[in-house]
Amino acid sequence: MRKRKFLLPTAVVLFAAALLLVILHPWDRGPSGPVVVCLDAGHGGTAAGAEFEGRLEKDDNLKMALRVRDLLESSGCELKVVLTRTDDSSVELQERCDIATEKDATMFVSLHRTSGGGAGVETWTVAKPTDGDTALAKAIQTRLVGVGVSSDRDVRNGTAENPNGNYYVLEHTEGIPGCLVELGFIDSAEDNALLDEHFEEYAAAIADGILYAAGLK
Repeated sequence: MRKRKFLLPTAVVLFAAALLLVILHPWDRGPSGPVVVCLDAGHGGTAAGAEFEGRLEKDDNLKMALRVRDLLESSGCELKVVLTRTDDSSVELQERCDIATEKDATMFVSLHRTSGGGAGVETWTVAKPTDGDTALAKAIQTRLVGVGVSSDRDVRNGTAENPNGNYYVLEHTEGIPGCLVELGFIDSAEDNALLDEHFEEYAAAIADGILYAAGLK
């Protein structure tokens, strides 16, 4: 009888401890529902984007988006990936936003190259980002920098022209954590060489950042 008096309290304590671990475990980084990642390959079709010595931004964007999709889908994690384009077709800005909304995206990542005589990788959020926007942008930027970039231009808010403005695809996917990644300057020989040499590592960095921000890694 004496043993039985101690067994019940012990079981209760163990159950309470296990419950506490479940409550406190940081598994809530991502959304509560299914994870749906929308990858937006910037430009396309008649919109070439930035150009340099025959190299077109739209081609780099699409190649990266397709590879990141493949890595996400082969990650073994429970998620769905949708793309705003899968080939060299013209897609209007609003159409890209509509795709994300209609597919119930829980994350939106737009892939680009920039130009203008600078160098380095940067990731943009809206001017007034949510915690989700910032977490996603930082997760991707940190991992890209870890691969190796000519310059860490950090996570930035707004647009290159206006810190109080927003890139269209980010502003019109409001409510969906999102960011716009500038994978180096297309008019920088060093940035182009780094992207080409470490293409697979860059793609893996973006995919890994997405999985981490979604709470899947």
